[in-house]
Amino acid sequence: MFLGDVLTEMKKLTPEKKPVPFSLSVRTYNRQNGKGGNIRTYHDATLMQAPRIKSETRLSQNLDFKNPNHFKNRTRNISTVDGERKINILFIIEFNGYKVVY
Repeated sequence: MFLGDVLTEMKKLTPEKKPVPFSLSVRTYNRQNGKGGNIRTYHDATLMQAPRIKSETRLSQNLDFKNPNHFKNRTRNISTVDGERKINILFIIEFNGYKVVY
């Protein structure tokens, strides 16, 4: 499966406008200390959606929203059963049981 197809599948929504769950295997890497290489597998993960109504400030803090620049940074935010995670799309190894090809 090509990476472009993976990103398209991640964005799919149900007729009720809810994200479709998927399974994903990702290699870890920390750019600051150069460590990583572990493989993490997430089952029933969903791509996090932008808020429907954009507010000017965050509810928990009095700060403006920051643009995550997902396209430039090659990252995506996913929601898993363990919580929210940020992944680098270049480190995706497997998607729904299919090997990912770049």
